[in-house]
Amino acid sequence: ERFRPEAGEAGRVRIISDASLTPKNVIVVDDIFDTCTSLVKVVEAVRAFAPGARIFAIGTHGYFSKDSAEQVAKMVRISGLEWVAVTNCISTRMPLQKFRTLGVEDRLKIVDISRLLAGAIIRIHLGASVNLPKFRQLGPLSPDPLLDEAAFVPTSQYTLRGAASLAPAAESH
Repeated sequence: ERFRPEAGEAGRVRIISDASLTPKNVIVVDDIFDTCTSLVKVVEAVRAFAPGARIFAIGTHGYFSKDSAEQVAKMVRISGLEWVAVTNCISTRMPLQKFRTLGVEDRLKIVDISRLLAGAIIRIHLGASVNLPKFRQLGPLSPDPLLDEAAFVPTSQYTLRGAASLAPAAESH
Protein backbone atom coordinates (compact mmCIF):
# COMPACT_ATOMS: atom_id res chain seq x y z
CA GLU A 1 0.00 0.00 0.00
CA ARG A 2 1.33 3.42 -0.92
CA PHE A 3 -0.17 6.52 0.65
CA ARG A 4 0.52 10.19 1.22
CA PRO A 5 -0.29 11.35 4.78
CA GLU A 6 -0.81 14.94 3.55
CA ALA A 7 -0.87 16.70 0.20
CA GLY A 8 2.62 17.50 -1.03
CA GLU A 9 4.24 15.16 1.48
CA ALA A 10 6.40 12.28 0.30
CA GLY A 11 4.53 9.02 -0.07
CA ARG A 12 5.07 6.10 2.26
CA VAL A 13 4.99 2.40 1.50
CA ARG A 14 3.51 -0.25 3.75
CA ILE A 15 3.34 -3.97 2.93
CA ILE A 16 0.04 -5.57 3.89
CA SER A 17 0.16 -9.36 3.75
CA ASP A 18 -0.61 -12.58 5.52
CA ALA A 19 2.71 -13.20 7.27
CA SER A 20 2.30 -16.96 6.88
CA LEU A 21 2.51 -16.63 3.10
CA THR A 22 5.72 -16.09 1.21
CA PRO A 23 4.89 -14.55 -2.15
CA LYS A 24 6.58 -16.05 -5.20
CA ASN A 25 5.35 -13.42 -7.66
CA VAL A 26 4.52 -9.83 -6.84
CA ILE A 27 2.76 -7.51 -9.27
CA VAL A 28 3.08 -3.79 -8.58
CA VAL A 29 0.20 -1.83 -10.15
CA ASP A 30 0.25 1.94 -10.65
CA ASP A 31 -1.55 4.40 -12.88
CA ILE A 32 1.56 6.16 -14.22
CA PHE A 33 5.29 5.61 -14.25
CA ASP A 34 6.71 9.13 -14.42
CA THR A 35 9.77 9.65 -12.22
CA CYS A 36 9.49 6.07 -10.89
CA THR A 37 10.27 7.25 -7.34
CA SER A 38 7.22 5.42 -5.99
CA LEU A 39 8.06 2.31 -7.99
CA VAL A 40 11.59 2.26 -6.53
CA LYS A 41 10.21 2.53 -2.97
CA VAL A 42 7.67 -0.23 -3.56
CA VAL A 43 10.19 -2.58 -5.19
CA GLU A 44 12.65 -2.01 -2.33
CA ALA A 45 9.92 -2.71 0.25
CA VAL A 46 8.82 -5.87 -1.57
CA ARG A 47 12.43 -7.06 -1.88
CA ALA A 48 12.93 -6.57 1.89
CA PHE A 49 9.65 -8.38 2.69
CA ALA A 50 10.02 -11.24 0.20
CA PRO A 51 13.64 -11.54 -0.94
CA GLY A 52 12.98 -14.44 -3.32
CA ALA A 53 9.88 -13.06 -5.02
CA ARG A 54 9.79 -12.22 -8.71
CA ILE A 55 8.63 -8.62 -9.14
CA PHE A 56 6.64 -7.28 -12.09
CA ALA A 57 5.29 -3.74 -12.55
CA ILE A 58 2.19 -2.79 -14.54
CA GLY A 59 0.95 0.72 -15.26
CA THR A 60 -1.39 2.47 -17.64
CA HIS A 61 0.80 5.41 -18.62
CA GLY A 62 4.54 4.98 -19.22
CA TYR A 63 5.77 8.56 -19.25
CA PHE A 64 9.26 7.81 -17.81
CA SER A 65 10.57 11.36 -17.31
CA LYS A 66 13.93 12.51 -15.99
CA ASP A 67 16.17 9.59 -14.96
CA SER A 68 13.33 7.10 -14.50
CA ALA A 69 14.71 4.69 -17.13
CA GLU A 70 17.97 4.63 -15.18
CA GLN A 71 15.97 3.92 -12.01
CA VAL A 72 14.25 0.97 -13.70
CA ALA A 73 17.58 -0.34 -15.05
CA LYS A 74 19.02 -0.12 -11.53
CA MET A 75 16.03 -2.03 -10.09
CA VAL A 76 16.49 -4.70 -12.76
CA ARG A 77 20.14 -5.16 -11.77
CA ILE A 78 19.89 -4.76 -8.00
CA SER A 79 16.34 -5.74 -7.04
CA GLY A 80 15.56 -8.27 -9.75
CA LEU A 81 12.63 -6.39 -11.29
CA GLU A 82 11.54 -8.71 -14.10
CA TRP A 83 9.80 -6.16 -16.32
CA VAL A 84 7.60 -3.07 -16.48
CA ALA A 85 4.48 -3.18 -18.67
CA VAL A 86 2.64 -0.07 -19.87
CA THR A 87 0.02 0.68 -22.51
CA ASN A 88 0.61 2.71 -25.63
CA CYS A 89 -2.00 5.32 -24.63
CA ILE A 90 0.85 7.85 -24.84
CA SER A 91 3.88 7.68 -27.12
CA THR A 92 6.37 5.00 -26.15
CA ARG A 93 9.09 6.10 -28.59
CA MET A 94 11.20 8.06 -26.08
CA PRO A 95 10.95 5.52 -23.24
CA LEU A 96 11.93 2.73 -25.64
CA GLN A 97 14.96 4.75 -26.77
CA LYS A 98 15.99 5.37 -23.14
CA PHE A 99 15.61 1.69 -22.22
CA ARG A 100 17.49 0.62 -25.37
CA THR A 101 20.37 2.98 -24.56
CA LEU A 102 20.63 1.40 -21.10
CA GLY A 103 20.49 -2.15 -22.51
CA VAL A 104 17.21 -3.04 -20.80
CA GLU A 105 14.72 -2.63 -23.65
CA ASP A 106 13.60 -6.24 -23.13
CA ARG A 107 12.38 -5.20 -19.65
CA LEU A 108 9.84 -2.70 -21.06
CA LYS A 109 6.67 -4.38 -22.30
CA ILE A 110 4.22 -2.31 -24.35
CA VAL A 111 0.56 -3.40 -24.47
CA ASP A 112 -1.19 -2.10 -27.60
CA ILE A 113 -4.66 -0.84 -26.66
CA SER A 114 -5.44 0.92 -29.94
CA ARG A 115 -8.22 -1.55 -30.87
CA LEU A 116 -9.85 -1.15 -27.45
CA LEU A 117 -9.80 2.64 -27.77
CA ALA A 118 -11.08 2.47 -31.35
CA GLY A 119 -13.91 0.16 -30.26
CA ALA A 120 -14.88 2.53 -27.46
CA ILE A 121 -14.77 5.55 -29.78
CA ILE A 122 -16.94 3.90 -32.46
CA ARG A 123 -19.47 2.78 -29.81
CA ILE A 124 -19.68 6.29 -28.38
CA HIS A 125 -19.99 7.72 -31.91
CA LEU A 126 -22.90 5.36 -32.60
CA GLY A 127 -24.56 6.04 -29.26
CA ALA A 128 -23.89 2.52 -28.01
CA SER A 129 -22.73 1.64 -24.51
CA VAL A 130 -19.12 0.85 -23.73
CA ASN A 131 -20.37 -0.73 -20.51
CA LEU A 132 -21.77 -3.85 -22.16
CA PRO A 133 -20.45 -7.14 -20.74
CA LYS A 134 -19.28 -8.20 -24.23
CA PHE A 135 -17.20 -5.03 -24.64
CA ARG A 136 -15.76 -5.17 -21.11
CA GLN A 137 -14.50 -8.71 -21.79
CA LEU A 138 -12.50 -7.71 -24.87
CA GLY A 139 -8.74 -7.81 -24.57
CA PRO A 140 -6.21 -5.91 -26.69
CA LEU A 141 -6.08 -8.70 -29.29
CA SER A 142 -9.72 -9.86 -29.08
CA PRO A 143 -11.80 -9.66 -32.24
CA ASP A 144 -14.38 -6.88 -31.99
CA PRO A 145 -17.24 -7.51 -34.45
CA LEU A 146 -18.51 -3.94 -34.27
CA LEU A 147 -15.08 -2.46 -34.89
CA ASP A 148 -14.26 -4.95 -37.64
CA GLU A 149 -17.54 -4.29 -39.45
CA ALA A 150 -17.26 -0.51 -39.00
CA ALA A 151 -13.85 -0.53 -40.67
CA PHE A 152 -15.45 -1.53 -43.97
CA VAL A 153 -18.70 0.47 -43.92
CA PRO A 154 -18.65 4.21 -44.70
CA THR A 155 -20.25 6.14 -41.84
CA SER A 156 -22.89 7.54 -44.19
CA GLN A 157 -24.18 3.99 -44.78
CA TYR A 158 -24.87 2.75 -41.27
CA THR A 159 -27.19 3.37 -38.37
CA LEU A 160 -27.27 1.82 -34.94
CA ARG A 161 -29.84 -0.91 -34.47
CA GLY A 162 -30.02 -2.12 -30.90
CA ALA A 163 -27.10 -1.32 -28.67
CA ALA A 164 -24.29 -3.26 -30.24
CA SER A 165 -24.74 -3.92 -33.94
CA LEU A 166 -24.19 -2.05 -37.15
CA ALA A 167 -26.93 -2.29 -39.71
CA PRO A 168 -26.87 -0.79 -43.20
CA ALA A 169 -29.05 2.30 -43.37
CA ALA A 170 -32.35 1.82 -45.16
CA GLU A 171 -32.23 3.17 -48.67
CA SER A 172 -34.59 6.05 -49.27
CA HIS A 173 -36.30 6.32 -52.65
